[in-house]
Amino acid sequence: MEMNASDRDLIEVMKRYFAVKAEVEDVKARLEAARRESGEEIGVFYNPRTNVDHAADIIRSHALKQELARLMDWAEAWGRQSLAIDRA
Repeated sequence: MEMNASDRDLIEVMKRYFAVKAEVEDVKARLEAARRESGEEIGVFYNPRTNVDHAADIIRSHALKQELARLMDWAEAWGRQSLAIDRA
């Protein structure tokens, strides 16, 4: 199987996607453990304005989720482009 630059780019995007996904899961697990320990409601605990102790992780979690969405959008665009080329 021959790989072109676009294929290699996709592989790099997917590697990044899975690395970010693992980080999201790690941050989420830490936050959820802290939330359960605190006994706070979800809406209160996950508000970075009022939960200064965990604000950095909450904000990081949101940023990572946005990155996941961007990476998946790129991969989906690549897939659509690849399908269009195959059909041509």
